[in-house]
Parts: sequence; C-alpha cells; structure tokens
Amino acid sequence: MRLSEIITPEAVIPKLRATDRDEAILEIVDHLVEQKRISEQQKDDLVVEFLKREALGTTAIGHGVAIPHVKTDKLKEFMGALAISRSGVEFSYDEPPVNVIFLFLSPARAVSGHLKLLAHIGGILRHENYVKLLKDAQTREELVDLVKDAERMIFGEGGGGGDDKDKDRVPA
Repeated sequence: MRLSEIITPEAVIPKLRATDRDEAILEIVDHLVEQKRISEQQKDDLVVEFLKREALGTTAIGHGVAIPHVKTDKLKEFMGALAISRSGVEFSYDEPPVNVIFLFLSPARAVSGHLKLLAHIGGILRHENYVKLLKDAQTREELVDLVKDAERMIFGEGGGGGDDKDKDRVPA
C-alpha cells in the first residue's frame, strides 16, 4: 500500500478554510466528494463516523497536527486526504490550533492495515521539521512532493512498502 495511492494529488487541500474541527472534517469530506473519491450518498454517514471517532478522543497529536481516521464499511479500499490550514483549526479545546490534517478512511475489516497506516503517519508527523515543511508549502504540487517524501520515509526509496530502513529520515 503506497501513501500516494491513499492521498492522491486531487485529495490535497493546500488552503483549508474551516476554523473548527467539525467544519474541517466536513470541508475535507466535501472535497473528497467533489473529487469523486467518495459518493454524495456516503458523505453524511462518513462525517458522522468521523465525529463519533472524535467524541472518543481528539485525533490532534500535537505539533499542530491532527489525524482524523475511521474504519468504515462504506469503503473497500484505503483513502485519505491532506489539508493545510494557514490560520489553524480548533481541533480540541486543550490543544493549540492544528495546521496539518491527514484524514484517512480504512475498510472496516482492515484493522491491521489501519493501525499500521496510523502508526506510520503518526511517526512521520512527530518530526517537527517535516511538519514545518508541510505548513510552509504553498501549492498542491509542493504538498504532493512532501507526501512522496513521507512515503520514502516509511518504505524506503522504492516507496512501495515493506522496507522501513529510511522511515526516520527527515527531509532536509
């Protein structure tokens, strides 16, 4: 499983407008509908699933990053989006605003894959230098390149999976 297959270029939002968590999740899911990554009929159910997940505990992980994620029976494959908020999104009352949001959905039965993906993305986003690069990126193209860098950090130069030798490398 490649990160660039989960977060495709059309699923990257360089300038998120939302200012709070619920608006941000809705804006990202709406964007996935506009890009035909999910159907209009799935939208409301998926938004509810994300909000239920957030009610269990915030997915903000610090350093201005959040990873909203759900396992759902609405999809048969992994899917994600990357959104950058210039002004910050209030994700949790006890956390600073979030600027980087990696949202992803996993098929309900893909428990192991879901946990691996969450661990990989969470590990990368703990690197402050990488998060700064994401925050500073101005275009979709720059963000897509950074997703590919993350893929190389997770899987090594080939980016295809299995080889974790470069997972702790931080882009210069």
